[in-house]
Amino acid sequence: MRATIHAWVAEWVEAEQGRFILLAPVAMGAAILIYFALPTEPPLWLGDAGLGGAVCLLALSWRHQGARYMAMLLFMAALGFWRAAAHTAAMPGFMIAPSGPTEIAGVITQIEASGQARRITLGDPQIDGGPPNARTVILRVKANDQSVFTPGESVAGYALLFAPERPAYPGAWDPGRQDFFAGVGANGVALGVLRVTAPVRAAGLAMWLARLRGRIAAQVMAVLPVSTGAVAVTLLTGDEQAIPVAERQNFIAAGLAHILAVAGLHVGIVMGLVFAAVRLALCLPERLALRLDVKAMAAMAALLAGAGYAALTGAHLPILRSLAMASLATFGVVMGRRAISLRALALAALAIMLMTPEAVLGVSFQMSFSAVLALIAGFEALRRRRARGQTTRSAGGWVMRHIGALALTSFLAGGASMPFAAFQFQQIQPYWIPANLVAVPLMAVWVMPLGLLALGLMPLGLAKLALVPMGWGIGAIIWITVRIAALPAAMLRVSPMPNAAILLIAAGLVTLCIWRTRLRWAGLGLMVAGVALCLAVRPPSVLISADARMVGLRNGNAVLVVSARAASAYIMAQWAPVWAGLPFVQARCTAAACNVEGVLLAVSPPVDCGSARLVVSLEPLHGACSGLDVIDKASIWRDGAIAAWVSGNQITLRTDRAAQGVRPWVFPYPH
Repeated sequence: MRATIHAWVAEWVEAEQGRFILLAPVAMGAAILIYFALPTEPPLWLGDAGLGGAVCLLALSWRHQGARYMAMLLFMAALGFWRAAAHTAAMPGFMIAPSGPTEIAGVITQIEASGQARRITLGDPQIDGGPPNARTVILRVKANDQSVFTPGESVAGYALLFAPERPAYPGAWDPGRQDFFAGVGANGVALGVLRVTAPVRAAGLAMWLARLRGRIAAQVMAVLPVSTGAVAVTLLTGDEQAIPVAERQNFIAAGLAHILAVAGLHVGIVMGLVFAAVRLALCLPERLALRLDVKAMAAMAALLAGAGYAALTGAHLPILRSLAMASLATFGVVMGRRAISLRALALAALAIMLMTPEAVLGVSFQMSFSAVLALIAGFEALRRRRARGQTTRSAGGWVMRHIGALALTSFLAGGASMPFAAFQFQQIQPYWIPANLVAVPLMAVWVMPLGLLALGLMPLGLAKLALVPMGWGIGAIIWITVRIAALPAAMLRVSPMPNAAILLIAAGLVTLCIWRTRLRWAGLGLMVAGVALCLAVRPPSVLISADARMVGLRNGNAVLVVSARAASAYIMAQWAPVWAGLPFVQARCTAAACNVEGVLLAVSPPVDCGSARLVVSLEPLHGACSGLDVIDKASIWRDGAIAAWVSGNQITLRTDRAAQGVRPWVFPYPH
């Protein structure tokens, strides 16, 4: 038996030769997730010790292949954990936002259109005349402030500042963590007209690019209406704040939100267009084509164009990730190797995780890498199948193959990224395949080429010649999103997914895509187990918001809502997926309290606790109802948002304080 197992393992290792290195980013990513899941911040020496121990183990096991491979995985895990801890420690500390009106001054680093208003980002902000802060402040400018701002100017005025919001319920999306790693200290609203205190200083490349984006956006909006112009501005500058809310929602419902998020699709189109144009231009002179490595030169030109496009659109993480992949593909072309492979994807993932470890938690990293992983593995399997069979060379066959390739691309990319979209946004779009089948080719052959032509014509004052037909293409895509968004069940709400479920699905996807042998089919089992875990989750009976102003209570086929003030649209939007499909109804209490299935909603004290099993109040109860499980304003203030599960006489509470732990990005809770 032992000999049989040994022979099977040896055969499997031989069949999977070259694939084991693909587990390196998996090990690093898993260690980073472990770091972020810890309830308290580990000491820095722990990461140093782990990394040093892994290096020693790798050196000791170098002569033995199996042991060396395991030591390498441990090293990658230790490196990921150490990098995450070190990166967090290097981030600036919290900015304490004062309550009430405050004087603020700073240098404008970015200007964004947000609906009818504008948002400006202030670097080196000074609060009430204090020293410059290392974190930025994002201010919404008043609608009646018609001042023309320029990146690089110093401004000052009065504003209301707000610290990052706490999660809407325990385990929900954490705005504070996002702001912490983005370097944002506070968001606020300007109380009056901001005054310019100093002109643009001698600015570097970042300021020059910010002003260039502003000029491009102004020229686009002068030619195109808001409906198409806002999308064109997004594609050419990366600023998507001006897109109308209803239009953005239609893109999401149609499964085309990735068109509005400048990333791999866009940089791929730009580089593909430049590659084709440069290669064609260099091949026209026969003598030049015979003497030069035209393909390599075109690939380098395409990479430079991609880098320029990435810089112009803000060099955000999604496009940097795509640029990293493109760089590896370009060097592959220059070296005569395969341009796109799972190894290149693994190297890109390692680079991103080393630069920004927190990216592993983000939707961009998860959806992008899952989509590319499925595309590479899927087309690799298709290529092997084609090699064994016959393919038709007729014109009709060529057309059908390309339509089938587009459909397969949409299926693989959308299907692989959909679980992560459901995990992050609690929604799925069932019509993503037909939408992408039409919209993506339209983007590639019409919208983006005309957009690049418009950029080239802007210095000559002739951008309108390209912008107008570009707007026609964008209008066609918008028409598609409107029609698909109007279809039945165009966007399905799903309940929040447990962390364990998405980890099982991710492990299943990796298993399915990286292995060659039948072992890969075990990935389907892991994914089914993840889906089953999602279906087994029981939503809470009660949710209380972190600001102690809203209570949601499930009551049969509806959710009763009690709010101290007008219900917060943001919190309602965050709560909706928790009870997916159930309507929210404003609770009407005729007495001092409502008793719903043993949960007492105390509207105004004093309260008769009676036979209640759980008492919830938006006001302090000052020790009333002792002996019962009580959630009041004091406990919410102390523990943040609270979720409660009521099952018979058993009450289970989960607080945001316990869910978040004590980490550098968690604003301290009161003692």
